[in-house]
Amino acid sequence: MKRVGITEKRLANKRFKRTEGIILRAFFASSSDAGMIGIAKKAGVARSTVYIHHRAVREIIPDYERYVLKKYRKMVRRVLATKNSKLETVFMRMLIFMTTNKRIFAIILRSNNTIIEKMLDEIEIKIISSIQVSRNRECVFRIYRSEVVVLIDDWCKRNFNCEEIDKVVENIIYLTKTARMRLGVLK
Repeated sequence: MKRVGITEKRLANKRFKRTEGIILRAFFASSSDAGMIGIAKKAGVARSTVYIHHRAVREIIPDYERYVLKKYRKMVRRVLATKNSKLETVFMRMLIFMTTNKRIFAIILRSNNTIIEKMLDEIEIKIISSIQVSRNRECVFRIYRSEVVVLIDDWCKRNFNCEEIDKVVENIIYLTKTARMRLGVLK
């Protein structure tokens, strides 16, 4: 059986990329209960073609999420491996990564913003060490993560505006610096 899903290699193929675009347009133009046959008809492609791209309709968004998270993990591990990497730099690189891949993020964010939470989970250790809380770390992190998700989600809704990246990072760092005082007292 052929491997399905989104990969760097598959997206480099012009034919695959063009067909994937057609499938995506059909997916977003279809009702929420549309199946593979409905997507294939709306896209004007064979059902088998849709199955080559995705296992099921409900897997289209998760396929993109897995793809982008894999790319993000590689990037963030390189940044974190840098000696004395600063949290500010990590967040700056995160937003630049999202801008670079904004078409994919726009697709994912249409259905949910848990992708941002998952990206923050990848740097949880760095965040916790920056906040410097000794108790209730999990609770503090979850609240902090929710605050940061709102900032990043709002920025995404403004079309990933590159001119605002510095301001978004500045706001995130403010939340980080004040998190211990604000959230460290939680019992």
